Amino acid sequence: MLRARKILAHVAERIEPQPEHQDPNALKPEEYLELYCQNQLVPPITTLATLRTHVWKTGGDVMLYYKSNGRKQILGATPANQAAGNTAQQPLVEAAPAAFR
Repeated sequence: MLRARKILAHVAERIEPQPEHQDPNALKPEEYLELYCQNQLVPPITTLATLRTHVWKTGGDVMLYYKSNGRKQILGATPANQAAGNTAQQPLVEAAPAAFR
């Protein structure tokens, strides 16, 4: 089962470089990123199947958006967006594998 937590981990890998040495006190992706579907916050334990059935409810591909909750500075973010306090939701740019559609 693919859970929202795993999707957030994938997003975190794509938007910021991975450190050479893992910090044991580092925040998990679900602690500093939020996942949204249909303008609803998706809990990290939600499965993609549950999300599609109870939140998306329409046919076609599920559109997911993410944003930072401000608990961690995203290293890949542009300085203009950080200075302006821009909290706009960012769409996930990679499509889900065909098995999850």
